[in-house]
Amino acid sequence: MDKFDISVSLLISATVGAGVFAMPILAKEVGLMSVFVITLAFAYMLGLGYLIIELFPGTVEEEVERTLGERGRQILVIAEISIVLLALVSYAFGLKVHLGVSDLVLLSILLIPLLLELHFPANFTTFVAFFTLAFVSLLSLVTIPQMELPIHLFITSSVRDTALSTGAAAAAAPPLMGYASVIPLLLVSLFAFYGHNMIPRIRNIMRNKIATKKVFYMALAIVFLLYLPFTISVSGVGVSELATKFLAEMFTNPLASLIDLFAVIIFYTSFIIFGLHLMNDFTNKQKGLGLVVGGTFILYFFASLLGAPFHVLIAAAGLGVTIYAFLVALSAFLSKKLFPVPQLIMGLTGLMWLILLIQLL
Repeated sequence: MDKFDISVSLLISATVGAGVFAMPILAKEVGLMSVFVITLAFAYMLGLGYLIIELFPGTVEEEVERTLGERGRQILVIAEISIVLLALVSYAFGLKVHLGVSDLVLLSILLIPLLLELHFPANFTTFVAFFTLAFVSLLSLVTIPQMELPIHLFITSSVRDTALSTGAAAAAAPPLMGYASVIPLLLVSLFAFYGHNMIPRIRNIMRNKIATKKVFYMALAIVFLLYLPFTISVSGVGVSELATKFLAEMFTNPLASLIDLFAVIIFYTSFIIFGLHLMNDFTNKQKGLGLVVGGTFILYFFASLLGAPFHVLIAAAGLGVTIYAFLVALSAFLSKKLFPVPQLIMGLTGLMWLILLIQLL
């Protein structure tokens, strides 16, 4: 493969993961406007990548420290670590849903490879990413014929259930969105499109901004064009939990068993790859190991006590992405360049935080 193809593969590998399986349940609640919400998340992440490519000749952390100081760099690093740890916990939850094992057995299965510091070749990471995309495409194909149109796309599930229970489904005026789920869906989608920590490496391979932008736009567009049909088709069959588990129970064997098996493979390998990558970011390997194992262990049991479902954990990781994006945009804003992209990202991020705060209160 040439440099362009290798770079696209690397960026897709950094972006694709099991987070996409949290999108359908929220898209079902949002209704037709989920298409707009996911597209907005895609545009937001395109803008973020554009800022990184244009303004950050070194690492993102270095540029943020130059403009925002050491404290800004510390917040950025905490956000990056939080994104990965929340992703690890959510993948553990997803794996538990499919395996049905105890917490102790689950964490042993997941953490032992990290303790042994196993290493996978780069080609393996790429294979897992494209395997996930193929799996998502397969689920889209087998689910589209099962969709019940137009009701699952044009009204929210809560309104639909109320209308059906009162016998007034035909008379119900279909709203376009379930407002309470818009921000969670946006946050989940932001995480699903997040692979921007790979951009500096892509820039080093391509050696110029224009080629790097072409790689970035191509990779993110491929992910978007596969994630959107999956989300809409699965939400259209009334998904009520983790998408892969719901579909495994909806279909009969052998397809149900294949969905279960492939989901386990994706959740497990995603956990190991994410964990190893975070560990490798630390020069002190013992410190990295302690953070990943200890952080995952603590967050897992804290999330278990709260009863947080998979999609809420992914949304929390998406909140970390907004903090990362805000700091990048603020850094670009203080550099007084690339108007109006930094202002748009900061404005949308602030609006998301405000709406989320109002919902929580």
